Amino acid sequence: MLNVGIIGCGGIGRLHANAYSKLKDVNLLALIDTDIGRAEALAAEFGGTAYPSLDGVREKLDIVSVVTPPAAHFDIVMDLLDRGIAVFCEKPLTMDVSQAKAIEKRSNETKIPVGIGFKMRYEPIFQRAKELVPELGKVFAVSAVKNQPFDDDPNRQWIKKTGCMYELSVHDYDLIHWILNTEPAAVRAELDYSLGWERENQAYLTVDYFGGIKGQLMSSYSTGTVWTGYDLALSFVGENGYMRIERPDRIVMNTNGYRVETVEPLGGMDVFVVQMQNFVDKALKKEPYFPNAADGALNTILVEAANRSNKEKKEVLLNDM
Repeated sequence: MLNVGIIGCGGIGRLHANAYSKLKDVNLLALIDTDIGRAEALAAEFGGTAYPSLDGVREKLDIVSVVTPPAAHFDIVMDLLDRGIAVFCEKPLTMDVSQAKAIEKRSNETKIPVGIGFKMRYEPIFQRAKELVPELGKVFAVSAVKNQPFDDDPNRQWIKKTGCMYELSVHDYDLIHWILNTEPAAVRAELDYSLGWERENQAYLTVDYFGGIKGQLMSSYSTGTVWTGYDLALSFVGENGYMRIERPDRIVMNTNGYRVETVEPLGGMDVFVVQMQNFVDKALKKEPYFPNAADGALNTILVEAANRSNKEKKEVLLNDM
């Protein structure tokens, strides 16, 4: 039995609490938030004790989910690693390259795992896409189109400080790395701030991946649309044809013939259950977990390289970050 805690008891924190409550090898011990009322609300719903800070927890914790705004991740994750506690950190790992590299280094040195919340790896459609991609033969190119609505809800104002790359598209970037087993080498980016946010509301990336793969990646928030669930289209082109993935339930294969596969999606809450079950299982067996701190750091490096490219109006090599 593993004792777990959650730092950050907002909407995503609730999804983590719900997931942990469904796992048999977990004791949800501590709900932690500087807004003690939010922590108490989760404790009342899912069990455990509410605390305003980690320092108030006297029992030993084995795993802690970090579900705070991204700017707070670094200090919390490093503190947990120093305490010998396994960490599951929601994406993005950080919004700073040096911080991301420091977390990766500390995790490697201490051999304490840091899992990253790239939950879309667990969605059935992307699991199936990874199985199908060998049909394409050598892959030459990938494209991504990500779009979600933004309605200026008072509870979503933090998105303006996070931007569409960190909030929306690090999932897409991670999926490409995972499905193709590759990494980005260079990026040229154009970012759009037309909504007046601190961070970008649209991003257009041209990426060179190792292995000679070219990428065209677009993400955006729109103020004139509504949530439909169909927010991402990924296309892969190879020597044998193409595969088009339409989240959450449709894959088009045009290789030796044309076919459409329908994939039954998991519910949004169920994806979190599968994700956290996998992390808990790996922790119990003391086996490596992926996506890990290195995966999180890679996506931070890509986003910050894109930010630099937009500012300097030139291609940026990720090795220079």
